[in-house]
This record gives sequence, structure tokens and C-alpha cells, in this order.
Amino acid sequence: MGVVIFTKDDEPYRVGDYVVMRGDMSSAPIAPDTTYIYYTNKFTEKDVIYWSALIKYRLVIVGKKPKLTKATTDIVIVDKSHDTKKGNFKRPINALFRWADRNRVWAMIRRVPIPLINSFLRENRADDITLGRLLARSRYQLPDEYLHATIAYAVQPTNDDVIWPKRKRKVYEKPSSFRESDKYIDLILHATPDAANDLRRSEPEALPKGMKKREEKDVKWI
Repeated sequence: MGVVIFTKDDEPYRVGDYVVMRGDMSSAPIAPDTTYIYYTNKFTEKDVIYWSALIKYRLVIVGKKPKLTKATTDIVIVDKSHDTKKGNFKRPINALFRWADRNRVWAMIRRVPIPLINSFLRENRADDITLGRLLARSRYQLPDEYLHATIAYAVQPTNDDVIWPKRKRKVYEKPSSFRESDKYIDLILHATPDAANDLRRSEPEALPKGMKKREEKDVKWI
């Protein structure tokens, strides 16, 4: 009987023979000496118990860790990446803006939430129009793992100190998806649920005062 490993970073497990699965578990983890890596946020303790009898080596679950009990103590390993506390992203953020080895940068930032990275990009790369356009084309079109890769390889490293965003904005800043010259941002957001919902997902802190944080239903004529 093998073992189930829960992790947020599968890079250490991509050694030897391994199979990567996304969406559905397309391959049963029954081959000896083979690591099966499965991206999912819906792997429960019941799934652990079910698959444990079939696993020959190890099944690595990349995503959320479910609630676990003593019933699976002997067959589950929780990787240290799940112990990362919220806000403990100083090293990955510094790597993003300063390291020359972008492969290492990509591995480092994969656990950093996209909204947090966006806040640092606004402070440190606000004038990089090419980067802004690239991210605008990528955002909401692909899973976050692809967006992490786009950011890792698109940001040009420098030796400058990283500017950390303030937790609270003293004045209202216009969303990065709008031009500074736009005068009707509030009107557009109130009249266009699609635009408002996009902003709620990407920059909720940039919502105009008085707008609800919860996404709106968008009713359209067919």
C-alpha cells in the first residue's frame, strides 16, 4: 500500500517516473515506483481511504487539504507547503522582482495568491505597459497556474528594492484595468455587471465606495 501526499508545490515530487493529471483522475495510481500527481481541490478523506488500497507508490494531491482524522494517519503525509501562513510571502515576492533564474522564480511564486501579486505589480511595475497588456490578455482565460508562469517569465528582474503595498489606501486609486484619464469609471461599473464582477475578482480593494463586494447576477436578453 502506498501513501497520499497533500501539497501546494509538486516540484519536489517531479522526479523519476511521474504522471500529471488535471480535472479527472485519468490514470489509476497502480504502477510501482511511479508518482501520480493530481491537481484538485476536491480530494476528501473518503477518497484517500478508497484509493489507498490501490496506490502502489505515492499519489500527490496538489490543492486544498481536506479535514483528516486518525483513520488516515498512517497513509497520509501533509507537505510542509501547507504550513505556510498567510502573508508569509516575502521570499517569493523578492524572488519575483530580483532573481535572474526565472525557473526558480516560477517554482517560488506558485503558492502566492494572484491578487497579492497584482498588488505588488501595481507598486513595482506600474509603468510596464507590455507586462500590463500581457496580463490583461491572460487573466480569466487560463487557470492560475498558467498566469503564475506568465508573471514569472514576463517580469524583468532588477536590483531595486521591492516596494511593499500599503494595507489600506489613503485615497481612492483607479483600477489598473482603466486608464488614468477615464472620468466615468463609477458610472461604467454601476451600469455594467460584467465589468464590476471582473473588478471584484481581480482588485476588490479598488471598488468605488458604496459598491457591494459580492458579485452581481448579470441578466441578459437572449
